[in-house]
Amino acid sequence: MKLKSIAVAVGLCVASLSTGLSAAYASDKTIYLTFDDGPIDATLGLLDALKDANIKATFFINAFHMYGEGDENEALAAVALQRLLDDGHILANHSYDHMLHNCTDGVQSGAAYCNQVGLWPVKSYQDAATDFTYFVTNTAKVVELIPNAASYPNNKMTKLARLPYTNGWRVTSKLKGDGLCATSDTVPPWDPAFACTAETSTNSSQVAVQIQNMLAESDYKIFGWDLDWGPEDWGVAFPAESMADGVELVAKVNQVINTCAGTTMNPLNSRTQNLDCSDGLHNGKVVILTHDFLFENAHRGQGATINLPKIKRFVEEAQRQGYRFDTLDNYAPAWQDQHNYQLPEFVSYQDKIYSLVQAHFSQSNWQPSQTPALWKNEK
Repeated sequence: MKLKSIAVAVGLCVASLSTGLSAAYASDKTIYLTFDDGPIDATLGLLDALKDANIKATFFINAFHMYGEGDENEALAAVALQRLLDDGHILANHSYDHMLHNCTDGVQSGAAYCNQVGLWPVKSYQDAATDFTYFVTNTAKVVELIPNAASYPNNKMTKLARLPYTNGWRVTSKLKGDGLCATSDTVPPWDPAFACTAETSTNSSQVAVQIQNMLAESDYKIFGWDLDWGPEDWGVAFPAESMADGVELVAKVNQVINTCAGTTMNPLNSRTQNLDCSDGLHNGKVVILTHDFLFENAHRGQGATINLPKIKRFVEEAQRQGYRFDTLDNYAPAWQDQHNYQLPEFVSYQDKIYSLVQAHFSQSNWQPSQTPALWKNEK
C-alpha cells in the first residue's frame, strides 16, 4: 500500500482507537537483568539459576575468555557460551578483551598484567578507530569457535553493545548519554586523587563517546545500566559475599525506577551525566548490571554458594511486586499488527526501535520499516 493511501486509512482508523494499549505500557514495570564480562566457568551455574527462576537475561560478553586470555576461571567458557545460546539468552557485545590491550607498560599488556597492577579503568580508551575494531573482533571470535553462531536469533552481537567500564546509552535520538568520568587518564577512579566533572571529562572517556557514536552509526543500540548489583564493599577480602539479597535488591529497584538513575548514580565513574530520559521509553524500566564472576566460589569469595540462590529469591519477590523480566532486545515492545497505537509509543522491529508518528490501528502490511508516515526509525 502506498504511503498516501496509508495516511487516508489512518485517518479513518483514528476514531476507533482505545486507550488500552498505551495504558498497559504505562503501567508495565520491567527488569532487564544483564551480566558482563563472561563467559567464564561460573556462567554455567548462572544459567542453571536463571533456568530455575524461569527468566532470560542479556549477557555482554568478552570472547577472549574462550581463548584463555581473560585471567579468570575460564576453561569451560566455550561450553558456557554454547549453552547460553541454546538456552535462549541474549548474546551481546562488550568488546573482545574489555579494552585491556590498552592496559600496558609498553611491553606487557592484557588481563593478567592489568590484574597485577590494578589499573583497569586507566587510559582504557586511547584511539577510537583501533578500539572500535575490538567489537568487530569479538563477533568474529565467537563465530570462529561456534561457526553457526550467527544463525541463532538470540545472537545480537552485531546489534546490542555495552562499553567496558562505561554507563553509556544510545537507544533513541533522545535516550542517550555518556559516562563522562567512566575512565581516568591518570589514577583509577576509586583513588582519592581522581578528579573529574562532566565539563572537564577525561580523554579516555571522550574516546569512548566517539566509539559509542561509531557503534550507533553501525546500527548498534548501546545500553548502560540503572542499577549495579555488585558488592556493597569492594574493599573487603571477599567482596562477592557482600551483595544485596533478593528482597533488598527489589527495594533498590523500587528506589531507582522512573528516576533516570544514571544522572545521579554513585560512584562518579558509574554516572551518565547527560542522560536524557525525556522521550518516555525509559519509563517503567530498570536495567540491572552484574557480573558473571560474582557468582563463583573463588578468590572473590563464595559467590556461587551465597549469590546464586539470591537470583530466584529476587525474581520471585520482584514478580510478587508486579515486575516482569525481559531481555534488552525487547526494550521497546515488538511491533504487532491489528493493534491500536497511540502517541507516544515505541516498538521494536527487525532489531530497530521506532517511535510513533501518527496514531493508527495497525495492519499486517504496515510494518514500521515500510511506513515512515507512521513510524520514525530512532537512531
